[in-house]
Amino acid sequence: MEITEINREHSDDGKQELVMTIVASPDDVDAASKRFFADIQKRELKGFRKGKAPRAVLEQSVGGHANAMGGVAETLINELAPAAIDGADVIFISEPDFNVDDALEEGKPFKFTVSGPVAPVMKLVDYGPVAIEMPPDEPTEAEVDRQLEALQDYYHSFEDIDDADHAAEMGDYVKASITVTDSEGKVVGGLAAQSRMIGLGTGQMPATFDEKVVGSKAGETLEFDFDAINEDGTSDFGDGHLHAVVDVKSFRRLVLPPLDDELAAKVGCMDAADMRDQMRRNIGIQKQRELPKIKVDRVIEQVIQRLDGDVPAYYVEFIRQDVGREFMQNLEKDGTNLQQWMLQNQVEGDAMKESIEAEALHRAKIDCALEAIFAEKGLEVADADIDAMFEGEGGEDSREKWESANRMADVRKMARQTKATEWLVDNADVTIVE
Repeated sequence: MEITEINREHSDDGKQELVMTIVASPDDVDAASKRFFADIQKRELKGFRKGKAPRAVLEQSVGGHANAMGGVAETLINELAPAAIDGADVIFISEPDFNVDDALEEGKPFKFTVSGPVAPVMKLVDYGPVAIEMPPDEPTEAEVDRQLEALQDYYHSFEDIDDADHAAEMGDYVKASITVTDSEGKVVGGLAAQSRMIGLGTGQMPATFDEKVVGSKAGETLEFDFDAINEDGTSDFGDGHLHAVVDVKSFRRLVLPPLDDELAAKVGCMDAADMRDQMRRNIGIQKQRELPKIKVDRVIEQVIQRLDGDVPAYYVEFIRQDVGREFMQNLEKDGTNLQQWMLQNQVEGDAMKESIEAEALHRAKIDCALEAIFAEKGLEVADADIDAMFEGEGGEDSREKWESANRMADVRKMARQTKATEWLVDNADVTIVE
């Protein structure tokens, strides 16, 4: 069996389809015929022992010669077409159609076509190296300082502010009973006369809330309007206009421990100098582990901006189904279901749908951009690259399973995209920024 022609067709709605013409040799046809009639011979045929019925009787048992040849054609296609499709690196994103123009004849070649939608071929407006910013490979003193500050914060404590005349200021922690309602008078969840400690200027509450509390004293009751608007102009609370009633109880001050030998001992270090050295080493280890992935993510984000046009909707929809299945499988692994997850994470159906669609579009863009880079740069996938895809996955046993399932086109696609990603990473124009 050989593929004699492969054509890519574009429909009016932007869908790209592949049409393959496959020709089976006379030997393929005769072998399929023998297998087809051998299967019929295993049946109970009236008046004949198994395996002894003549050819004419076998054909008659399936409705005559034409039906028998149709069965041979179906046997041939089912047995040989999947391997031919996989060997041609074709991945249909839905069940393909098989079309036969001329009836099969034993001893002669048999031609048929396979057609179906495939991933779109797209182009980039620029195939040159992408420009990205990256942190330094080695730990900087500023990074060490920030991590030590985080360590101090972890071991923080509070002290009461006993001054009855103290007026709240930024940086104070205010213990208060708070009730917040939206513009329709509905109480915001979790903020109905709730007693809590609010750090002014820490971002626990919107800045417009903190500003109204600054200057207050213990024992006062404040009532004011404030806004909870996100940077993009949206709000998680209706129109974002809220009303608060705040009973101020008391004030506390955050106390951070000094970066001394005592703190060092708490975290298992010999002294303050050793604590700083170990922090520097830990940052270095973390960078070695995480920076390569960050670099990949950043070159990918840059290259998808270069796609010439939008990814066709049919392909985004195909990827969306994959994302949805993956999400549901992860929920199942975690021992929960969709409804429980949405309740636990306070996610509405529309928001989750938008998130899945956004992820699908993002993955579709990556897919198309990497294939474009691979083709334009003339990259190649060697057998060693395929072997590398199975490292840690059972090696040869795993590869044999994929080959027997005619799934190697998927593996080669992953290898192509790995090659394209490596080219982007290796050739990126990198600017080091703190």
